[in-house]
Amino acid sequence: MTILNEDDVLERLEAQSDLPSFMRVAHDILLSGIRQFLPSLFVDNDEEIVEYAVKPLLARSGPLDDIDVALRLIYALGKMDKWLYADITCFSQFCDFVQHSKETVQFHDDVTYDFIANLNSITQNATLFNAIKSMKYSDFSIYSEVRYGNLVKTALSLAVTSLLKELVW
Repeated sequence: MTILNEDDVLERLEAQSDLPSFMRVAHDILLSGIRQFLPSLFVDNDEEIVEYAVKPLLARSGPLDDIDVALRLIYALGKMDKWLYADITCFSQFCDFVQHSKETVQFHDDVTYDFIANLNSITQNATLFNAIKSMKYSDFSIYSEVRYGNLVKTALSLAVTSLLKELVW
């Protein structure tokens, strides 16, 4: 399992040029963070338990390889705050929506703004959210779609890193 660090996460996210690939990478990063966090729920470094019980649960085809199942377990065990559970669930659902949408969803689209407006990790940062909101509702002759899209991408990258900080860092 790859250990996540903030610089690598930001580089991977920044390298994505469109929202579908960004969301796919963000989903993979969040799943890696959850997979990194999960063993701490089960064991106190008992090698036998890790080898014969935990590893099969976390295997690529194991039941906890699904982000939604793993999130529900962590939340049900009381090891995750409700806002964190809600944000990661929103990321998972929005990723699924973007991947299966007939139209290509972009960073500057209204549906992306609606997604951001529902993320606690962004709305709790009043300065960032107000900047996004003012750009969203301003005259685009002042702000271009590209600049607005880049701000949204930055906000989503910061959201992913703050979610990971709550999980593993």
